[in-house]
Amino acid sequence: MAVAMLNAPSRASTSSSSSFLPMTRQNTMSSHDGRSVRASKRYSVTALYLSMSAKERDLEIEDDLARAQKILRDLKAKISSQSKKNFVLEKDVRYLDSRIALLVQNRMALEEQNEVANHLEDTTDLSEGFFPNDEKTQKYGNLLFLLQSEPRHIAHLCRLVTMAEIDQLLQTVMFTIYGNQYESREEHLLLTMFQSVLTHQFDNTPDYSSLLRANTPVSRMMTTYTRRGPGQSYLKVVLADRINSLIEIKDLDLEINPLKVYETMVAKIEADGGSLPTGLQKGVTAEQAAENENVQRIIAPRLEMLMEIANSFLDTIIQGLEETPYGIRWICKQIRSLSRRKYPDAHDQTICTLIGGFFFLRFINPAIVTPRSYMLIEQTPAENPKRTLTYVAKMLQNLANKPSYAKEPYMVKLQPFIERNKERINKFMLDLCEVQDFYETLEMDNYIALSKRDLELSISLNEVYATHALLEKHSVELGKDESSHLNVLLQELGPAPAQLPRKENRAINLPLYSKWETPLDDLTAALDITQEEVYFMEAKSTFVMIMRSLPTNSIVTRRPLRLDRVAEAAATTKNDSVMVRKGIRGLELLEQLQETGIIEKDDGFALLRDEVEQELVHLGSLKEKVIAETVKLEEVFRTIRDHNTYLVGQLETYKSYLHNVRGQSEGASSKRQQTQKVLGPYKFTHQQLEKEGVIQKSNVPENRRANIYFNITSPSPGTFVISLHYKGRNRGLLELDLKLDDLLEMQKENQEDLDLEYVQFNVSKVLLLLNKRFARKRGW
Repeated sequence: MAVAMLNAPSRASTSSSSSFLPMTRQNTMSSHDGRSVRASKRYSVTALYLSMSAKERDLEIEDDLARAQKILRDLKAKISSQSKKNFVLEKDVRYLDSRIALLVQNRMALEEQNEVANHLEDTTDLSEGFFPNDEKTQKYGNLLFLLQSEPRHIAHLCRLVTMAEIDQLLQTVMFTIYGNQYESREEHLLLTMFQSVLTHQFDNTPDYSSLLRANTPVSRMMTTYTRRGPGQSYLKVVLADRINSLIEIKDLDLEINPLKVYETMVAKIEADGGSLPTGLQKGVTAEQAAENENVQRIIAPRLEMLMEIANSFLDTIIQGLEETPYGIRWICKQIRSLSRRKYPDAHDQTICTLIGGFFFLRFINPAIVTPRSYMLIEQTPAENPKRTLTYVAKMLQNLANKPSYAKEPYMVKLQPFIERNKERINKFMLDLCEVQDFYETLEMDNYIALSKRDLELSISLNEVYATHALLEKHSVELGKDESSHLNVLLQELGPAPAQLPRKENRAINLPLYSKWETPLDDLTAALDITQEEVYFMEAKSTFVMIMRSLPTNSIVTRRPLRLDRVAEAAATTKNDSVMVRKGIRGLELLEQLQETGIIEKDDGFALLRDEVEQELVHLGSLKEKVIAETVKLEEVFRTIRDHNTYLVGQLETYKSYLHNVRGQSEGASSKRQQTQKVLGPYKFTHQQLEKEGVIQKSNVPENRRANIYFNITSPSPGTFVISLHYKGRNRGLLELDLKLDDLLEMQKENQEDLDLEYVQFNVSKVLLLLNKRFARKRGW
């Protein structure tokens, strides 16, 4: 009999019990064994039983698997938390990018500068605190539990909000209400919300061509979902190496736009000092450029190479099918299902174009076009590889869309790529949809949640109030039934409080529980489970816990197991009252199961014994999977954390720059005069700057680098002097004046190289270094 297990919610998983219920997301959600959860309910009852009997879950298991699982759980929690921080920072950087651009161009009024300054103040981490009063804590706890456990309310709200409101809502929904990105119940509830949103989208979009393609709150929501930890892990594993190997070839020019090729050809002839030959002139049309024989000769091999590169990307994506996160595959499955319902006569090719509208348009291609913002590369690619990546994304999108025309005429010549790959892309997108549903698992998880007393959200007061305000704003559409639970809770809460000033906002742990609880006695009936099944699973879990806690060289651990002797050994353990209780309970359960005729002593309790032994074998093999997943996610966490460092540095740089601009606007006050003093010089060795990534390329011979150092001075705010020195020489070898404006402008234009003749600096890393060294000393 095969072993099937169900993961208890991760908030309970810090107890020992969950360590032998380790079913991974892949096992829980995919169809590897082709059997539904309901078909194996006898085994999945373990999760229900353990959630209901918390007082029994007090046996600490400290074997290798338990330790490995704890490390993995902690890592997943860190990724979830860091993902939220990055989402908030990215939102702030997007806003400030446009505002700082105006500052650089001196086109922002003082009032707007103050607005930006206030926004920057709001970007720092919140201190922890509590709700203003216990009554509000309880009411908001009821409201957030309802929103989390009944996703239809959030789904409805997502359809009502404006584009201006969606980011704040997505922050709360994706990274707070369903913020535990690796916990089955929250993930399944979030996917249920997507199903509701997608169903409405299909039912209310008359034009097939705009389905899933228009820029709406729903499309923004789908894109944001792909940016969570599992999606980032997939992109890192499947695409990062392919993209990094491509961007290393900076000189490979694969431009196929005839007009651009023609203009480059003309510019090169002029740069070499030659005169334009007869028939070659400036100011030609795109059509004239395309007819030029030299242009055609240049483009022909480029087309072949582009198709080869795009094919290698497609190979990698198809081979990474099993790496694709379950949630993304499940959304593809819903798109297929809804497409067939709305267009019953549609061919698979038509359905696959809609799946491609999500998988490629919203997930894969943005990462290929802007790999740095997806944390797949460390620096913005040079112009040539950047253009190549754009072509690859266009080709993949055209392959997924299968259009009968090309927006750019010159893209028609890449049609052979589409013809050669259209069958296998269709198969791949249909294969994406082949995952098992989770509805019965979710049914159980929700009943479990009702029985728990430790559900909580880490959320800020302003997130709570902003969500309340949105619900209040759209309450007429959301709650047409005045007696609905949502209406009752909103009426009890009254008007939504205003957003708090930054200094008063707090991060809180909000306890969640239902105002309308299901009696625990009704759970077994609701899930169609008999008392005998509960006893069987309790016995199985008890004996697995005992076996994992006994010494491995104990005589009672030999196979085949003698369960009565195992229980007796535990019941007679010295100095371990918990083990004694487990042993006594094990003996009681053996007797109860014999009385009901489920197991028999004559065959050595074979049915229960075999399942316990199979479970232990499974747990032994699971340890390697847990360790492998941990290694993979550690890389993802490092990447997300490094991206956070970059974003924080970006915001700090903006603060520094804004301080300079506002100081100049206000004139030279006495305080201003004090901050005008010269700072530095600060000394940095070649090795130090190389290690920190500030030096990205050096022409200094290896044997002389130890004698090279740099001095950095700030004679006035926003102005810096970098000088290069050789030990033993009084004068510097060279000196470079820098303005903060210039560095910001270079960064905005994706110019990452700052040339100092002997070394090449990375602009972003230079900004981080200057900010770290000078900002606080200027009082920024």
